[in-house]
Parts: sequence; C-alpha cells; structure tokens
Amino acid sequence: MMFLRTRLAVATAALAAMSASADAQAIITNGVIRLGVREQGHLNLDGVGLRFIDRSGFEYESTAGGCQCEGWGVGSRVGGIVTSWGGANEDVDGRTNLTNVAFTSTASTAISTVRLTTGATLTITHEYKPSSVPNLFEVNVTISNTGSDAINDVVYRRVMDWDIDPTPFAENVRISGWGATNLIGSGSNGFLSAEPLSGLNACLIGGICNADFETTESDDRGAFFDFSFGMLGAGQTRSFQTFYGAADNLAGLLTALGAVGAEVYSAAWCAGDNPACAGISGPAVFGYGFKGVGGVPNPDLPPSTVVPEPSTYVMLAAGLLGLAGVRRRRTMA
Repeated sequence: MMFLRTRLAVATAALAAMSASADAQAIITNGVIRLGVREQGHLNLDGVGLRFIDRSGFEYESTAGGCQCEGWGVGSRVGGIVTSWGGANEDVDGRTNLTNVAFTSTASTAISTVRLTTGATLTITHEYKPSSVPNLFEVNVTISNTGSDAINDVVYRRVMDWDIDPTPFAENVRISGWGATNLIGSGSNGFLSAEPLSGLNACLIGGICNADFETTESDDRGAFFDFSFGMLGAGQTRSFQTFYGAADNLAGLLTALGAVGAEVYSAAWCAGDNPACAGISGPAVFGYGFKGVGGVPNPDLPPSTVVPEPSTYVMLAAGLLGLAGVRRRRTMA
C-alpha cells in the first residue's frame, strides 16, 4: 500500500510539473508595479495586466479590465511586406507561430524565450525585471537570428488596449517619440493584431497616426508601436528596452520615464464622467516606453539625473589631489 501511495504521489507530481511547463506564467511585483506575465512574454494573467499599487496599498488595473489585448509580434520583411511572423496577444491573435523554449520566474522577475515555429529563424527573449526607478518595470527584449542566412529586415510590434480603473472603457492617451530612427508606425488603436505593420489603415482611433499627439476626447483607446531594426545577420542579435509603469500623476510617470532615458512612450489616464478622473492626475496614470530604438532621450520628459559610479568619485578625488600637488610644487618653486 505504501508503495502504491508513493507511486501515486510521484505520478501526481509529474503531472503537475507537466501542467506547469505546458503553460508557465507568473505574477511579479516590485512593490509599486504588479505585472501578470504569460509564458510567451505578453501580459494579462488572471485579471492582472499592468497594475499600480498606491501608497495605501490599493491596486489600480490598466490593461486587464476589458479586452485582453496586450501583446507583441516579430517578423521578417522583404520589399516592405512582412513575409513571416509570430507573436502573442491573448484576445486578438492568441499565440501565433510560436514554440516555447523556456520560462523562468521569481517573485519580481520573469524571463520568456520563444522561437518562431516556421519561417524566419528568430528567437525572442523578454526579460522582465525591476527598473532602477520604483515606478517602472524594465523589459529587455532580445531578438536573435539563429539561422545560417541573414534576415533582410526584422520588424517588431508592441500593442495594448488601455483599460484604466475606474473607467476601463474611457481613456485619454498621449503618444510621443515620433522621429526615432527605428519607429515606423504608431497610434492609439489598441485593438490591432500583434502582426507587425498590420492594420495601419485602421489606426485612426483618435484621428492621428505616425505623429506625436494627445487625445482630447475620451474613448476606449490604446497604443501601438512598430519598429524596424534592419538586417540581422546569421548568429546576430538585436536588443532594446521596454518600460511598463505608473504613478499617481502624469508628472510622476514622466519623471520616471525620463530617469531611464526613454525615447518613445505612451501615457494614458482615465477619463469620462467619473469625478476621480478629472484632469490628468486621476487616481493613477499609466505608461510604457522604449529605449534603444534609434531615438534620443525624449524632450517631453524630465532629463535623467546621472549619479556617478563610486569609481568615478575615486578618479575625481585622485585628480583633485594631483592638482593640489602640482599647485604646491609650483608654490614652493
């Protein structure tokens, strides 16, 4: 009987491990921001997408309150046309042309690695970790060409539908950073497919695409950004950073994005008739931004305050001592 129970326990554990590996996922936090990360690297898990935890401990949600429309896609482009792609967006495309490679997580980190099942030989890693700024999570995105042939043009899209508490279907949105070298498309339509460059003719929710703008009338809005990174040779990689975050007002969010040197970003806040959404403070302002996409630190954002490394202070002190020595010798002479 004991042997049977042991065998049963082992079998149960094995089934649990198989189930966990079949759909690994994690809800992670740094104490200010909470993210629900799925195995393929997109958000919205068990009602948690991108959340802000205010000073009282209350949590405001921004992406999981309506359409589970947050995701990414990557592909190859020839002659301006995407010839193969894969990606994940829970409510729009599901998980398209992806094979899971690995997923690991801790209480505050998650790393997803997948590859395109067919077509371009691309492997994509999304590494979520706390940023140096408490109001942001950093995502290091690495796209690798694991094949033996160069890929003509690698394109990447990140898209989300903002659903911000307490008015999940009425937001105002700001898009900024147009002019970054790698940015080839942007707008406030959060319901697009994760396929890069798709649906651009339908991006006119809010009336403007491919420009810096801020909406003036609340609607169910989102944000998407398309990037082109050019040729990726065999064995080469391309990396950039995404930042997800929130603050209790717009100035706080912009300060956080400025501190990390974001080049392109979307900010969004609740709107509509709810008194809590008056102006641009609201109970919470959310945003996501990009760095390493061919731009410069966004002029809309407060400049980053760079603190010298300890070694810099040592070098500075040594230099000052050297100067003092030179002056002393000159005085004695």
